[in-house]
Amino acid sequence: MAPYPSLGKSPIDQLFLAYTGYSIGTDGTPHYQFWECTDFLPLLFHTDPVTGLADGGMFTDFLFLALGILNQSGEGRFLARIDKAPAGWNEWLRYMDELFLGDRNLDALCQAVRCSPLSRTNVWVALPYPNPQQFGDDAYRIEAVIEWMCLFLTRWAKKPWDDCLCLKGFYWLQESVYFQGPKHDDRQVIRAVNDAIHGCTHAGRMLRSIWIPYQQAAGWNEWAQLGFDLAFLQPNYYFNPKKSVDASAAASEAAGMGVEIEFDLGVTYDREKRERLLAYLRAGASGGTDGHGNAFGPFQYDAPLAWYTGGWFFGKNGRKQALVSLYQSGDPLYDELFSFLNGIAPP
Repeated sequence: MAPYPSLGKSPIDQLFLAYTGYSIGTDGTPHYQFWECTDFLPLLFHTDPVTGLADGGMFTDFLFLALGILNQSGEGRFLARIDKAPAGWNEWLRYMDELFLGDRNLDALCQAVRCSPLSRTNVWVALPYPNPQQFGDDAYRIEAVIEWMCLFLTRWAKKPWDDCLCLKGFYWLQESVYFQGPKHDDRQVIRAVNDAIHGCTHAGRMLRSIWIPYQQAAGWNEWAQLGFDLAFLQPNYYFNPKKSVDASAAASEAAGMGVEIEFDLGVTYDREKRERLLAYLRAGASGGTDGHGNAFGPFQYDAPLAWYTGGWFFGKNGRKQALVSLYQSGDPLYDELFSFLNGIAPP
């Protein structure tokens, strides 16, 4: 049994997934996703409710990613692998523009860091997925991703963010190895892109690449051979109770991967969903065994963690996001998550 990735060697401790751009509903309806400065503050540090002073950090790393974007006509296009409306190069550039909006997303995170007790925070950025419908053969798919990445790095270099943001690397957006040859081979594309990432430096450091496949996704346990520096495994239990947190954690440990913890706005109003999140936290604090007797350690203390907390919901009561809403409402679950993030055992 291999251990979880060593926290001493891992490029990540606690990774927050910050959705931007648009999520495209099953009916094609676009839902705008963006972050402002005040949204990030409760994700960067925790405030003691008695003194009103910062008493600890929250997330160490932020991953900016988008599943979709609008084209010039306002129609939804997918940045992940969905064939019915795949994004092309122009939509890739629109996604980049969203990341660099003034007072939002990356710029908003920088402003939040400057308003916090922190010096800097780490940033990761999702690469759009090169769908063969738009980009043809694998050579062109590789070329397109690398060109987008280089354009991103050029734009980043022009921003005055050195005091607040540390760019660590890139994220492969597609959660499974989809095309497997011979006409198109995601493995070849991924390896080439990861080689290109490792050939880049920022502030004197080699950039790295990360991935978050789901349980039993094609190639999920090949992450190291594909050239990723770190991968996390999605349990998916929060969304499907037939899945198993224990089985996923045991698989993560056996494959040397980190663990993803999942929830969404449902924890603020749905008792069953809230209990599912607590099941992740209990397993993380204690470790255990899966249904086949495979052991896993307490990933709260031993593993790098990725946190899926949903995107933004726009309803009659305003704009809401799960973790931000927990903080704003004074929900004690926010404080429980702070304790978990910092390896504090429950009372």
